[in-house]
Amino acid sequence: MVDRYYNPFQTADLRIPESFRDDVSRYCQGPTQEGRKTGLGEAPFPRMVDMWFLALCIGAREGKKEDLSHVKMHKFMDGTVLSSDPWRIDAIMLLAISLTEDPAIVAEPGKIIHLANEYAAGGLPDVIDMLKEGDADPIYNLSDNLEHVIKGG
Repeated sequence: MVDRYYNPFQTADLRIPESFRDDVSRYCQGPTQEGRKTGLGEAPFPRMVDMWFLALCIGAREGKKEDLSHVKMHKFMDGTVLSSDPWRIDAIMLLAISLTEDPAIVAEPGKIIHLANEYAAGGLPDVIDMLKEGDADPIYNLSDNLEHVIKGG
């Protein structure tokens, strides 16, 4: 028997600013233009949703929220992908409650995902910088820079 998890975001669009599309593709695993699979060292994120989620977390932590009303956006996936990691659904809902200070927001999944997309867009430049800043492969740069962020440096 397969356990089903409640996913209020199934029909929501997960989006990133179009201006970051190439960078996000570069750091997410998948086939390259040459047809070879990108390795973990070059592309630390298995899926775009993984990079989006880290950007959301960094954006929320740093209070960086991007007004998306005048930004060309790229839909990279719908919210069904969140069912593969159901803990993210809870985390996104709890984050929305925290950011809005309104528990009733859980009844408005569209608003929650819009808010998540805004904070992910706000955190994406920091995540991309973390991948690039350093003398090592992107995965090690990211790891070192995240350690610095977590320790409060």
